[in-house]
Amino acid sequence: MQFQVPQFIDTEDKVVGPFSLRQFAYVGGGGIVCAIFYFMLQTWLFVIFSIIIMGLALAVSFVKIQGRPLFDVIVSAGRFYWRPQIYIWQTTRTPARRRSSEGSSAVENIASGMAKKASLQSILADSPLHKSWENLQTGSPLVAKNSDKQFLEKKMEERYQIYQKTGGDRDAARRVDYR
Repeated sequence: MQFQVPQFIDTEDKVVGPFSLRQFAYVGGGGIVCAIFYFMLQTWLFVIFSIIIMGLALAVSFVKIQGRPLFDVIVSAGRFYWRPQIYIWQTTRTPARRRSSEGSSAVENIASGMAKKASLQSILADSPLHKSWENLQTGSPLVAKNSDKQFLEKKMEERYQIYQKTGGDRDAARRVDYR
C-alpha cells in the first residue's frame, strides 16, 4: 500500500492571489493605514509616511532572514532586549554522579538537588562581582594598599637574608634570631 507524503510543508498556502494570508494581511494593513493618512495629512507628508509604511509592510511580509520571516526576527529581538539577562557563574561544583545498581536512585538524587534551588539574592551576595560593586558604592578601596606581592616580599625579608658569596653569586640564607 502506498501513501502520499506531504511535500513543501514549509511554504504557506496561497490564499489571495500570489499572497499567503499573512502576507495579504501585512500589505492590506499597510494600505489601510496609508489610505487613512491620505485623508488626514497634507500631500507631501502623506507621501513620506506612505513610503515608510508600505516599505515596512512589504519588508515584513516578504523578507526572510536565514529562513525566518522578518516579523519573527523582530519579535525575537524585542524579547531578547526586554527580558532581564542575568548570567550567574556558580563556583561550587556538584558532586559527581555515583553509579549504582538502581538507576532510579541517581535520577532521584539529581532531581532533589535541582529542587533545592538557592534564591538569586543569596547566589549574588557571595559573588566577587557583587562584593566589588558594594565596595564601589560604599567608597571602600577596590584594591588593598598592600598587595599580596608586597606582603610576600616582606615575609621573605623577615625569614631569609640575601647575602653575596665570594664568587659574586647571590644566595638566600635563613635568618636565625638568637634571643
